[in-house]
Amino acid sequence: MKYKGFFVKITQDNYLPRENEDGEFVACEGFKIEVFSDESEKIEIDVFSAAVDFELVKNSLAEVEQFAKDYIDCEEKEYQRMLDEFNEN
Repeated sequence: MKYKGFFVKITQDNYLPRENEDGEFVACEGFKIEVFSDESEKIEIDVFSAAVDFELVKNSLAEVEQFAKDYIDCEEKEYQRMLDEFNEN
């Protein structure tokens, strides 16, 4: 998926660790989300995850894509700063 000039790779992951209400860590279904500067995937900007019943209500591609877009919206300035710094070197 391409969003705001970034390339976003979404991969299903069934073993995302999350802490439940009892303080125990459990393996959850969800998605690993990787953000790259472009489709070549040479410059990785960020990696984060979204688990069902934690960051996501249901296990759906549409929901994780919206979660990724919202996350990128929040981090866009930092991502651009990182790219500018990388391009200077």
